[in-house]
Amino acid sequence: MPAQRVSRNSPWHIVFVLDDSGSMSGEPARQLNEAISHMISEMELISQGNKPYFKLSFIIFGSNYHVLCEEESEQKIDRAKVTSLAGDSGSTDMTSALMEAAALLKRRPGKPTDFDPFVFLLTDGNPDNRDSARKAAEALRQLEVAAGRPRLIVLGLGDAVDMTFLSQLATSSELARHLKNPRDLGKFFPAIGTFVGADGGAGAIEQTIADIDI
Repeated sequence: MPAQRVSRNSPWHIVFVLDDSGSMSGEPARQLNEAISHMISEMELISQGNKPYFKLSFIIFGSNYHVLCEEESEQKIDRAKVTSLAGDSGSTDMTSALMEAAALLKRRPGKPTDFDPFVFLLTDGNPDNRDSARKAAEALRQLEVAAGRPRLIVLGLGDAVDMTFLSQLATSSELARHLKNPRDLGKFFPAIGTFVGADGGAGAIEQTIADIDI
């Protein structure tokens, strides 16, 4: 059965699906890169140079998607590579990015004793095709891999997002959060590294995400 705590023997696979479309250029991309860097630093502090507690995968998307890394530990990840978002990748093909997240989890299913996988989707706009994005999100939420069924957390950035729609993508409406200002990324992403202190497994982490003050 899935582990109840994140540890070096039961690592947590987190897949980040990040919008790098044109509307993310400038301050949103800069704030996102900074927040990711701080998050990795928090994770390094938690593991203290021991066996990795986290397995990190990054997918960015615009008109196309790109996998920046798969299942890299917080200790070995190429930080410069995953903090190079520029908001210069065209439109918003969210569907393909979510489908690739599911494919990645199938390629990297983990072990039954691992912590449940989580997928964090961040976007500041509307997808090219809402219906297909809904279907891709549903398929991802229903996916079963050795480590467990993934939780899909959806973060809407800025004033242009339709949070009613984004709530339809998330595992639950409480796990669709609205980050109104790019600076909010600096509060949310670094906090991911501290969620491992929650008792009660994935459900407790979901509650922590729902309650985080943004």
